[in-house]
Formats: sequence, structure tokens, C-alpha cells
Amino acid sequence: MKKFLIRSMVVGALALAAACSTLQLSVDYDTATDFSKYRTFTLKHGSAPKDSIAESRLDTALEAAIVSRGLTRVPEGGDLTIISHFKLGSETQLNTMNYGYTGWLGWRWGGLGMQTQTTTVEEIPTGRLVVDAVDAKTGKAVWRGIAKDRISQSGTPEDYQKQAREVASELFANFPPSQKK
Repeated sequence: MKKFLIRSMVVGALALAAACSTLQLSVDYDTATDFSKYRTFTLKHGSAPKDSIAESRLDTALEAAIVSRGLTRVPEGGDLTIISHFKLGSETQLNTMNYGYTGWLGWRWGGLGMQTQTTTVEEIPTGRLVVDAVDAKTGKAVWRGIAKDRISQSGTPEDYQKQAREVASELFANFPPSQKK
């Protein structure tokens, strides 16, 4: 029974963590493209993060995600050119707190007491990663993935690397797209 209770708590915590995720993904691709012809890729930067550590972390995460999907990275001349664009932004979040008490009025609640409401405004940093896969021979974009998420400002380098790997892995989860007949 104790093991069941512990497992239930762990599963519940994981479900809660997944529900709280702020990661937003979207993918689009050219349905006429035969993705099976692509075997290699080269990484390039459109607009890179201003932080060289973050840029290196992003490259490592993208490479791992794409290699796990069956392609091989080459320094130049890949079948696909993978171009990453990174942009910082922010979201405004309003947090409202109600607190206070009510009093007793004979046979019912209400009326007497004090109720206070406080609203705070918070700017939350966000990052948007756009990854384009371009056919190197034709110069035509064949796939685009976009990931947007809140940026944590209270983590360790290991936390940031883990988050970068998770985002890249989710972005490329269905790459290359399956061919429909």
C-alpha cells in the first residue's frame, strides 16, 4: 500500500509539472518534400543569442535532437542547412491577491469585515526559437519549427542545458515528417 501511495504521488507530481509547462511549439513543412533524401545537415545562425554560452548550449541541443532523428552533422555542405534564430521577449503577468475577513451578522455571514485586493504587474522574460531547415541544393525552406517558452533566471548551468535539450527534442520529435501516400 505504501508503494502504491508513493507511486501515485510521483505520478501526480509529474502530471502537475506537465500541466504547468509554458512551452509552446508549432511546426510547419512542405508536404511535397521527400525528407528521406536528406542524410546530412549543417548548422548556421540567423540571429543567435547574445550570450555565447547560450549559443553553444543551443547548438549542442539542436545537434543532439537532429542526430537522434537519423541525420549526420557536417561542417559544410550538408543536404539540409539548419538555421536557428533566437529572440528575447517578455510577457506581462497580472497577479491579484484577495485577503481579508468577514463578520457574523446574527443568522448569516457577510457585511462586517474587511476585504482587500492587491494586483501586481510582473514582466516575465521569454525566448522564441525559430529553426528553419533549408534544402541546400535549392535554397528552399522545407521545414520550420518554432518554440516559445518562459526563460528561467534561477537555475544552474546544468538546468539550462537540460531545458535546451528538452526544447530541441520536443521541437524535432516528429522530424523528418512522415510521408503520406
